[in-house]
Amino acid sequence: MTARLEQETLTDHDWSTRAFKVLKTPDVDVVSVRLDAPADVRAALWQLLSRDERQRAERLRYVEHRQRYIVARASLRRLLAERLGIAPWAVELVETSYGKPRLAPVHGSAGLEFNLSHSEVLAVYVFTRGRAVGVDVELIRQVPDADDLAECFFSPREIAALRSLPPDRRSLAFLACWTRKEAFIKALGLGLSCPLDAFDVTIDPDAPARITRIEARIGRVAHWRLQAFTPYPSYIAAMAYRVDGCHLE
Repeated sequence: MTARLEQETLTDHDWSTRAFKVLKTPDVDVVSVRLDAPADVRAALWQLLSRDERQRAERLRYVEHRQRYIVARASLRRLLAERLGIAPWAVELVETSYGKPRLAPVHGSAGLEFNLSHSEVLAVYVFTRGRAVGVDVELIRQVPDADDLAECFFSPREIAALRSLPPDRRSLAFLACWTRKEAFIKALGLGLSCPLDAFDVTIDPDAPARITRIEARIGRVAHWRLQAFTPYPSYIAAMAYRVDGCHLE
């Protein structure tokens, strides 16, 4: 027990310098973590993972992916532990039938909901109480096949909006649209059973993010809020959450 406490204390400063608050609204708390941690920090964070998480990490083919997974998952445990008032190793996690991570029923009385996303060396986490929430982040980059990808995943209105932009603005607009749609899909927690063309979002990265249409079988626009933000230089992100405080069924 003493060894565990000393190990966690040893890494507190190193870990906290990699975790930083990005945004705090009355409804949602947003935190980012850099995943390019040095070996000694990764070794300490490894101790926080469950047996299943360690096995999952070991199955990852590429070393870089394995290292980032360790930091991302252990950081999730630490952030949840801070909000639950327990030790990181005591956090119990499960996945829904659609693969969305959640707290195990043993933590149910806390009412804490969360979601996470990562891209390259950055992970973004969102936390709230009593409402569904989702987040997505992408490294800003050129997307040469943006038009083709939009045809596969965007709604007709979004495709038209993308095509109306000058070519030099389409990559960023594509990433803005993609993060907003992914955040909403993740908040719904329905995986690919909810088609990406079943709702529309605004795609202009310089304009407020909004959901403008949702098919009736999925929900109502008035029940959801969408917010775009910059979690770190050269990254773009969005989060979606319910504004009426209702959990998903």
